[in-house]
Amino acid sequence: MSATAVPVKQCTTADLNVKLGQGDMGAGNYFAPVLFTNTGAPCRITGYPGVSYYTGGDHHQVGDAAARDPGATPVVMLQRGRTATAMVDQVNVSHYDAEPCGPTPVTGLRVYPPGTTVPVLLPEPGAHACAKHMPNQRPLSVRAVQRGTGAN
Repeated sequence: MSATAVPVKQCTTADLNVKLGQGDMGAGNYFAPVLFTNTGAPCRITGYPGVSYYTGGDHHQVGDAAARDPGATPVVMLQRGRTATAMVDQVNVSHYDAEPCGPTPVTGLRVYPPGTTVPVLLPEPGAHACAKHMPNQRPLSVRAVQRGTGAN
């Protein structure tokens, strides 16, 4: 008789503690890791989180959702207490012409863990976004989830 492997379920928002890690400034951009830490039973996470800016009491979206940076999308198995990371690149919108951008203060980032429909709101005091669509520009982008915390 052979043992049948039990498939590991996909991580849900309820399984994860989602927070922003320590960011880093560089060349007019702010790079911030979004950390997904498993708080429950083993689960898997893969792909890209949904990321956008939000503001207001209704937490409405400001500007376009994050563009996806091309790259590998590994399946990351998370045991309880383990973390996966997706890096978010935020362009300093003061580098754009104000008319096509429509720079607007925002409350923070709304993040949907990959494959989920329940977001987590991550405040970012002092953040600004382009309220208007910026053709051929990427004011907000995200990389696929990777194993670990992204720390060097």
